Amino acid sequence: MGTYLVKPAPVKHREPGTASAGFTLVEALVTTMLIAVVLAAIFTIWFGLQRSYAFAEEDMRAQQEARMALAEMVELIRTARRPDLAPTESLDLVIVSADSNSLVCWSDVDRDPDHDLELVRFRVDSESRSLYRDVNDAGDISFSSGTSVRLVSSWVSNDETLPLFTYIDTNGTVLRTPVVDPASIRQVVIDLRIDVEVGKSPIAHELRTTVQPRNLRQY
Repeated sequence: MGTYLVKPAPVKHREPGTASAGFTLVEALVTTMLIAVVLAAIFTIWFGLQRSYAFAEEDMRAQQEARMALAEMVELIRTARRPDLAPTESLDLVIVSADSNSLVCWSDVDRDPDHDLELVRFRVDSESRSLYRDVNDAGDISFSSGTSVRLVSSWVSNDETLPLFTYIDTNGTVLRTPVVDPASIRQVVIDLRIDVEVGKSPIAHELRTTVQPRNLRQY
């Protein structure tokens, strides 16, 4: 019988630079970084949408408060009247005091059956950016007593350059504020400015109307 020689199988050597099965440490780091970038982008978009939604909701709430406040000012100023018995001569007026961001008049705020009048003041607090309604039934022009209600919260942009109130006399002349003779007022222009974020878009909302107090016949 002949002798057979078994030839060993050739050993395959991995060529330099040839990829092996699985991920190398560098590949794992690159993948992790890519995932982190994608997640960061997703969260950035999500937080941006959340901020936009929160701003839109706050802006709608600000406009709603402003419309309600404007309606209340119009009604109380329009129906303001002279008291039957004023505590002092200086308060014997329909509109007692008239300034650029403050107005004081007599009106039936609580709409009670006797229709008694209360001294009411609408004023802008520039520090808190709020619009207040102060009420006093004792004729206290300082309003140290009585009640105070915030009609618009933290969004009012009225100031000395953008006054809340403008006053017009019988001749159509705009009166300088503070008005020396409130009895000369025939029209009150209300220009309520609302801005959720000052200096940022969108621009401030402007709610403007003119009120003619109907109980001025005695002047």
